[in-house]
Amino acid sequence: MKRFVALFVAIAIYLPTLAGTVQVPIKHPTAYSAAVAFQAATGNPKVKVWVNTASWVYHCPGTRWYGATKHGEYMSQAEAQKKGYRPAYGKVCQ
Repeated sequence: MKRFVALFVAIAIYLPTLAGTVQVPIKHPTAYSAAVAFQAATGNPKVKVWVNTASWVYHCPGTRWYGATKHGEYMSQAEAQKKGYRPAYGKVCQ
């Protein structure tokens, strides 16, 4: 038990000094990779998507529910995102 207490005290004393010595390299993205990441997150803004106005989800061309839901309308992907609709299954249209 005394060894456990001594070990705990030693860790409590030296841990703050050890934490200050650890350096983690940070990689900064280039402008190109940031643009690619933004494009991947937002998709192609000009693609015409089918927006299900009842569920607030939009569907990409060629998918099962594209133009097939009861309530909906066609619009560009950029317009759908601006209005607050989210992509079906979390995948934006490329």
